[in-house]
Amino acid sequence: MAQDASVIGKDTVLPGTGPGTSTENPGGGRLMQADSAEDAVKRRGLKPATVLASHLIGVEVRNPAGDSVGKIDDLLLADGNRVRAVVIDVGGFLGIGSKRIAVGPEAVVLRPGGDRYSAILQMSKDTLSAAQAFDPAKAIPSR
Repeated sequence: MAQDASVIGKDTVLPGTGPGTSTENPGGGRLMQADSAEDAVKRRGLKPATVLASHLIGVEVRNPAGDSVGKIDDLLLADGNRVRAVVIDVGGFLGIGSKRIAVGPEAVVLRPGGDRYSAILQMSKDTLSAAQAFDPAKAIPSR
């Protein structure tokens, strides 16, 4: 299934990369969770996540090497029942120079982390810095 430009805007949502991230197969496009940090990095033993959105906002997002890339800022819901994108505030220092990007939910793997989740995003720093900033006006159809 190609990305729907009428809903998300051309090139607004970055698709996932790595194993199990194709949005063209029936299992793609889901927010997944792993049982351990190692499983999250290696993308193995993943299961669909059931989590409150309020528990995701503010979650630290790291790359597989463990470097911080940002925090989950918002979720984009489509068709009233599915997560279309995870909005992540990336880059910058103390909010200066940062931007919000949107990635497909299949790009993010949640992992246990104390009383909250943490998240692994399998994307290079180059991909993140080159990503188009998320524009809610393009992503949310006018009423």
